[in-house]
Amino acid sequence: MSGGPVKTPFLSFIIPAYNEEQRLPSYLERVIGFFAGQSYSFEIVVVDDGSSDGTAALVKALMAQHSCLRLEALDRNRGKGFAVKTGMSAAKGQLRVFADADGATPVEEIRRLLDAREQGADIAIGSRAMRSDECIVQGRVHRKIMGTVFNGLIRALAVRGIHDSQCGFKLFTASAAEDIFPRQRITGFGFDVELLFLARRLGYVVVEVPVNWSDVEGTKVRLVRDSFRMLGEVLRIRFTNLTGGYGDIPGKT
Repeated sequence: MSGGPVKTPFLSFIIPAYNEEQRLPSYLERVIGFFAGQSYSFEIVVVDDGSSDGTAALVKALMAQHSCLRLEALDRNRGKGFAVKTGMSAAKGQLRVFADADGATPVEEIRRLLDAREQGADIAIGSRAMRSDECIVQGRVHRKIMGTVFNGLIRALAVRGIHDSQCGFKLFTASAAEDIFPRQRITGFGFDVELLFLARRLGYVVVEVPVNWSDVEGTKVRLVRDSFRMLGEVLRIRFTNLTGGYGDIPGKT
């Protein structure tokens, strides 16, 4: 049995999962193995986003073997943004990281996020767009082109200076998470942009770090459809902010 329940672990690792019965076992094995070799305490929180397959049953079975593992099960599919928000609310760690269930960013890359935290970041986000001799990004050409165009629009409309808002590998301090996530309104794929927008408005230090990343077969993102949908969500963020929907936030965009 790996790990153990800790009242306030150093790190919570949150995995939103929707119909991931096939990919999740190998990914969880890698994640648990990695954290078991670290000196700090941890917990792994899987949020089942109303899966219609055996995702929840799989996690429950693994919980009998690994006391570091927890499950938050939603009664229906609510969207990745809602699943991450649920995981962040349930997490107990001093630091809270969410990562995509496909393992596109290797769990080992968390060291880069922790380094950024040690240097003063309240929020550290993985980036596929920042260049580094140490990091390799493997993806299909059309996805890279669309990603570049989309991120350019995002920078112009919501989060200036962020090269890649959509990489599913982000770290928050507990205080930042508990301040930002209750304000979150977007439940779809545009939620990353909203989190970063709110973080900037609230004055948190956001640091973007290059990470290794590879395009994984079986992605649930539909590039053109979801890009237009996310653009609509970004416009909604601007509208919500202008109409005071985020509550009392100091500063101006």
